[in-house]
Amino acid sequence: MGFTPEQVDQLLQPINPSRVLADGKGNAHVSQQDVTAHLIRVFGFGNWDTELLSCDVVFEDPRDGKGRFDVCYRATVRLTIKDSEGREVCHYEDGSTGTAQNQKRGDAHDLAMKSAISLALKRCAKSLGDQFGLSLYNKGQRAALVRGTIVHPRGDEAPKDVQDGVPQQVSLGVDETAHDHGLHSDEGEPDTRPVAVDVDSLLDAMACAETTAALRALWDENRHSLGDRHAEVVDFVKVRRAQLDQPEQQALDA
Repeated sequence: MGFTPEQVDQLLQPINPSRVLADGKGNAHVSQQDVTAHLIRVFGFGNWDTELLSCDVVFEDPRDGKGRFDVCYRATVRLTIKDSEGREVCHYEDGSTGTAQNQKRGDAHDLAMKSAISLALKRCAKSLGDQFGLSLYNKGQRAALVRGTIVHPRGDEAPKDVQDGVPQQVSLGVDETAHDHGLHSDEGEPDTRPVAVDVDSLLDAMACAETTAALRALWDENRHSLGDRHAEVVDFVKVRRAQLDQPEQQALDA
């Protein structure tokens, strides 16, 4: 059956700017949870699946002799898209690496592995076009890169040239965001972008985090949307991380 006309129409739309994030270097990307949510929106809950083809440790390096590690994983993933009857329409395979820096050993492996898998899935999904971040590889371009397709299930007449109107390409398409999970030296500087999260609620959630991995997940998810309260949250994270590390270290010493 293939894609429905409605699915193709949606895939040909430019990405909604509200779905686009920026990392600390200003690189545009879409989040892992957004890619998953959009796969559900476009194809339904049961009409796509993922398969982990490989997942391997690249390195595990002790950082300071005190139980902290830098870890890197590489993963390859297959994304399969199905029609409403459960028949495969297409599949894409891609891979990526993910790193975690200066973490407890278990947290480092957990973060690096999940990062590698998530990034590999995102790279698979970009083959579905602009709705999954393809245009963002061109210096964060929001305008549609795929403006039309000669093959359309509705039989619409295709443009004479489906390249017509495509913005000038200025990027070689390097990866959309950095892979590390460590605090950078420049992250103490305030982020002057508008606040996009409820910082007080975020601080409450961080105070309730029971592990450094949970704290790190909250930080990674919200760190680029803190506006002029960025430095405040950085200081809170450092204090809370020290609180969480203390009982873990006591348990090790015992």
